Amino acid sequence: MSTLGGMPRRIASLLIATAVVASACSSASGVTPGDAPDPVTYDELITEISTRGEPTVVNVWASWCLPCRSEAPLLATAASTRDAVHFIALNVRDNPTDAAAFIARYYANAPMTQLADRSGQIPIALGGGRGVPITFFFDAEGSLVRTHLGIIDEPTLAFFLDEIQR
Repeated sequence: MSTLGGMPRRIASLLIATAVVASACSSASGVTPGDAPDPVTYDELITEISTRGEPTVVNVWASWCLPCRSEAPLLATAASTRDAVHFIALNVRDNPTDAAAFIARYYANAPMTQLADRSGQIPIALGGGRGVPITFFFDAEGSLVRTHLGIIDEPTLAFFLDEIQR
């Protein structure tokens, strides 16, 4: 059996992996939390989307979601560069303080509407399920065009944005 510092290698690897995950799941250190996102109901969200008259992207995220952290910079950049598209960041099943820290770290300068669904029922009602991240793409009339489950990459985001802007 190989060892690392007197410990079996598998146990040492597990301890290291646990430490990495624990640090990644903690609140963003050195980030001053801002305001927590405003609570919203399903009906309020649908009204926001359908009365705006422009394509809308709703990204569902949580501060404890590692893939959400990975895709946040991409979404913030898209929100900053796609002026004709409205972006809504919908925080679900999260602690308001942790959500505020996430916003301060990833979305502070992004032109995005920050909303919260503490129960996590809105993504289910939209047909996306309970997992995060989920991204919903609505056309200018407020019709749901696409749903992307899981982390979104740049080519997929660009394709779906082009599709809702037609």
